Amino acid sequence: MSCSALILAGGRGSRLGFREKALIDINGKPLIAYVIEKLEKVVDEIIISVRNETQGELLKAIFPNLRYAYDMYENTGPLAGILSGLTICKDEFCFIAACDMPFINEKVVNFLFSKCKDYEAAIPLHGDGFLEPLHAVYNRSAMLSETKKSLENRETTILAPISRLHVNYMPFEELSKIDPDLTTFMNINTCEDIEKVES
Repeated sequence: MSCSALILAGGRGSRLGFREKALIDINGKPLIAYVIEKLEKVVDEIIISVRNETQGELLKAIFPNLRYAYDMYENTGPLAGILSGLTICKDEFCFIAACDMPFINEKVVNFLFSKCKDYEAAIPLHGDGFLEPLHAVYNRSAMLSETKKSLENRETTILAPISRLHVNYMPFEELSKIDPDLTTFMNINTCEDIEKVES
């Protein structure tokens, strides 16, 4: 199976004082570096989705060997990054993640890839029905097509395209057998989260 990873880095970090979230220093390294290092062990190619050329130049200065995709829509949340990233993705399957998940577990990612073969997506599912769509594997062509439709219809929630996909929902109970503490899903949204990660 050919596979890529798309890291969404275009968010403006509003809850972190509008700091460049992907580049927040965590123990001497940019936050996104932890995500890249994990995913390099799993996929053939990594694509970074950024909101504009200015942000792209900041990241390229640190990670010059990755591919970059630039948002074609403004103020549409993660769907803009998903659209631009999947447009340049070459592989059949793509793991999509946020840039603020430093503890991504490569075994969980591999497991999700294995569970997407006969589906258009493999998405983690909480016991309460909440999904983790930004820690999930997608069939590139199916998700790209449905994301285009959503944006054309001004549907900006990530659940809009997902609702039209043939999804293999992966219960947290199953994933906890691989990652018992489920730290793979931990993300950074506040200064308190940064302190927690650093310690």
